[in-house]
Parts: sequence; structure tokens; C-alpha cells
Amino acid sequence: MKKILFPLADKESAVLERVHFLLKSLSKSFIVEVLTASKDVHEDISKKLSGCENVILRLAEPKYLPFNFDFRNDMARIFIQYTDNICIPSTDLKLWKTAAFDDFWGHLSNISFPEITGIDADIVFIPLISFEDNPWEEADVFYTTVTFNARNAGAKIIGYQVYPVFNCLKLMPRLMDAIIVREEYERQFYINEGIQPENIHLLTDERDIYSLSTIEDAYKNHLYNDQINIGQDNLGILIINHQKYRPQIKEILNAISRSGVPVVISILKRGYHVREVTEDHIMEELYYNDIRKITDRFYLIENQSVVPIIMLSDVIISPTYVSPVEFASSNGKKAFIYNPIYDNRPNIKGVNFINVLSDLSMLLKKAYSEKREMVGMIDILNLLLENEFEPKR
Repeated sequence: MKKILFPLADKESAVLERVHFLLKSLSKSFIVEVLTASKDVHEDISKKLSGCENVILRLAEPKYLPFNFDFRNDMARIFIQYTDNICIPSTDLKLWKTAAFDDFWGHLSNISFPEITGIDADIVFIPLISFEDNPWEEADVFYTTVTFNARNAGAKIIGYQVYPVFNCLKLMPRLMDAIIVREEYERQFYINEGIQPENIHLLTDERDIYSLSTIEDAYKNHLYNDQINIGQDNLGILIINHQKYRPQIKEILNAISRSGVPVVISILKRGYHVREVTEDHIMEELYYNDIRKITDRFYLIENQSVVPIIMLSDVIISPTYVSPVEFASSNGKKAFIYNPIYDNRPNIKGVNFINVLSDLSMLLKKAYSEKREMVGMIDILNLLLENEFEPKR
């Protein structure tokens, strides 16, 4: 298996609270080594990744070197030697004359990570640092040390977007062999900055995107609920049950069957009964045979679990407009109202009204095709590993 190195400093561990879900996902296809620079981060990630196969955890604590004026002066001389031929644009003033004894001296550090020597990974992940969210000095040297050793080892270095792209350091993206972004505007930003488009990869898988988010969303947390695993090869469809529209539910199941799409079906119960007959019994009598002809994976969902099942599903279908449909649409899900007795209606808040069965089947095919085209982190890494480009030196 190919190996991935994921260095994780204190700040990124704090703001990327869900990154362990990404690491778990990657460990199913790669050996994942998580390198940390503090005991707290190491202990935290150890708990979160407990029991995961193909995961290696390593701690490299900083060491503090003696720092004196002779060392500082020697470093300044080296800086001058390497920059003596660089002038400030449109002038004959050499860069070192303005920087060597000011900015350069001010950024010298006595922190070292002697335990980070050889890098044996195929790919190394590095967060793209923002000047508005400066890393602490230990983290700065930590990531720099990893990047330096990875470059010397010939590993491919992949930068991933964490902070707002507009505050990203100018030089850092150019040191990367590839960049992973979460939004199209971020991709366009880097293109405008001169990064080659083929080196910028847009992540579109919702779970992977959220794992790199610095802002928590209580609804999106349900994306990592593994009680129902729909997977990339199936379309997760949630049907909202309704006591008045049983024929429409039957037609919805017919449309799913006609689409030919591999599905996982969930039916949300509404908590009704007809005299002594329960909702479960009514659904069993009316729908189970139809469902079994479509898939052997279907679930009955209690009403109190409406939010988790919506977030796990790809498509929500109801025979009438109810609040869960609107909620689903507002959270990026495909939301359809299917009822042949309705006249044509305009879409409302992203909810599609459909009154022709064949149209519903077609939209399900389209939804499945779009899901299959979603790009996850594993897809990007496999592509980068397949490409025979030489890492930067």
C-alpha cells in the first residue's frame, strides 16, 4: 500500500476537529502516518483513531538549540550569499540590504526537530498557512522541517486549503506539487495567482469537505453517522410516508425501480395509525413487496431521527410539501415532491415539483450520475499517485 504522511500541529488539530474522520477514510486505502509535535495532540488523535488499521502515530517533540550572536551573524551571511543577485523590482537595491539584518534576523528560530530526518511516504499533506492565522513558532518550524525533508526524499507534497484563500501566503502554494481546494472560487483564485490549473484539485465530496472545515455545523456532524452506510456506489433515497397519499408512495417506488439505479431506501414514519392498524403494519402490507424487488437494503426511520437520515441521504422524495423536504433542500440534498394530481408548479427553495413518473425516474438517474462524479480525497490521491510527474526539487 502507498503511504501518506499527515503532519498535524496544535492549531490545525484544534480547528480541524473532524480531520480524524478523513484520516479514518484514507486508512482504508493507504497507510496513514500521523506526525504530531505535541503530547496533547498525540494523545487526542490516538483516542480518535483507536482501533484503526493502517494508521501509524508518531510524536516528534521540539528541541531548543543554544542561540548566540555568532550563530545569528553566520546565518545572515548565508542569507546574503543566497540572495546577493536579487534586487527589489524596478530598483538596483539588493534585497539583503533591507532584509538581512531586520526581517531575516527577526525570523531566526532556535527550535529544531532532530527526530524528523527521513521521510518514507509517497505523499505528504501540508496545510496552506494564512497570514491572518499565523502558526505558532513551533508549528512553523515543524511544517517547514517536514516540507524540507519531504522535498529531499522526493515525496509529493500536497497543500490543502484550510483558511480563507485570500489570506494565503504568496510563496507557499508555489512550493506544492499539487493543491487541494474545497470551492470553485478557491481554484480560480490560485489560477489567477499563476498556479497551473492541472495542479489544483477541487474536492467535491461533502464528507471530505466538512472534515477540513474550521467551523462546526451540528447538522453536518450527522454525515459521519455510520449506522447506515450508503456508500459511493448507491443512491440514498429517503421517502416521506403519508397516510393520505399511499398510491403516490407506490408510484414513487415504481419510479425508483424504473430508474435502474442501485439504491438504499429509507422511509420516514409519520406516527399515524388507522384504528387498531399501525403505520408499520400498513407499510408492510402496501410497500414491502415493491421495495424488495428494488433492493434488499431498506430502513424504517422514526420521526425523531429525521435530521440524521436526511443528512445521510442523497435524495428526499415526498408526495406533498412538508418541512423535512425544505430542510433537505437547504442542506444541499435533492428534494422532490412527486404527486400526479398536482398542476405544474415552479421550484420553491430548491424543491422540485414533479407530476410525471418518467420525469422522476430521469431525475433519479441524474442524481446518481452526479453522485458518481463526486470527487473525494481518495480519488485525488489516486490520481496524483498515478501521474508520473516529478516532485519539485
